[in-house]
Amino acid sequence: MRLLPVLLLAALSSCLPAPAHADAAGGGVGASVASREVSAIRDAEHKRAMAVAGRDVEALRNLIGGEYYHVESNGRVRTKTEFLQALARDEFRLSNYGVDEMEITLVGGGRAAVVTGRFHAHMQTLHMVRQFRGRYVRIWTLHPEGWRNTLHQSTEIRPATTVPAGEPRNLPLQ
Repeated sequence: MRLLPVLLLAALSSCLPAPAHADAAGGGVGASVASREVSAIRDAEHKRAMAVAGRDVEALRNLIGGEYYHVESNGRVRTKTEFLQALARDEFRLSNYGVDEMEITLVGGGRAAVVTGRFHAHMQTLHMVRQFRGRYVRIWTLHPEGWRNTLHQSTEIRPATTVPAGEPRNLPLQ
């Protein structure tokens, strides 16, 4: 297991009890800073979505941090270089990409953010095109040059399956 994701999550976990959006309710300077940072992250999320859909590797190179950790819905893990190479090689393509919901929580005194949400897209791989719906979590960290995406994980949303009454149901561990 790579050490960076563990350290990132441990650092963020220690900050979670006091999210910045709680400061925003109190007004004052903290609310202004939090509002500005949330807007900047929302803008970075939009730029990321457009860059992925347009396969704009250079834009993504500027939005993604050097220690990037990308977990796909099938469990595959990619580094920043591997992710950008997959886009450049046309191994997959997203079109009609849209975010259905997004929640941004600032942590670590506003130096990091956890972004969760739901999205939809047409996904084209080397062998097929299909409609894809998923949930995601991304961690963004603030650097001198701006917000950088350091972790991405997506999970596909699939329709629930049913088993007819009376038929045995195999559990995953059986």
